[in-house]
Amino acid sequence: MSFRFSDIELLALVACGLTVWLFVMRGRLALENNWPLVYYLGMVFYQKTGGQFLDANFLYAGVVCAMMIRFEFMSQGFVKTFRVIEAICLIYIIWRCIDFVLFR
Repeated sequence: MSFRFSDIELLALVACGLTVWLFVMRGRLALENNWPLVYYLGMVFYQKTGGQFLDANFLYAGVVCAMMIRFEFMSQGFVKTFRVIEAICLIYIIWRCIDFVLFR
């Protein structure tokens, strides 16, 4: 049994892999790390060019959460709240990428 993926499906797998990486590393990275913002910049470009299967609202909510976490001016309770919301957004992106590749 062989799998053949189109270019857009391969990009969805790459996006899924990067999302899993960010989801795992988010707890280990320092709050002021710029990698999550770079990831979201790439994901916004991906969503605008070929990933229309991703809901922009979840993506933009993740961007806002990443910026709120990055520029920490809040108490730890707010940081945890934004981390939970961002985790929900990342899980959504992973789920939609897998759904697009495997169940389309």
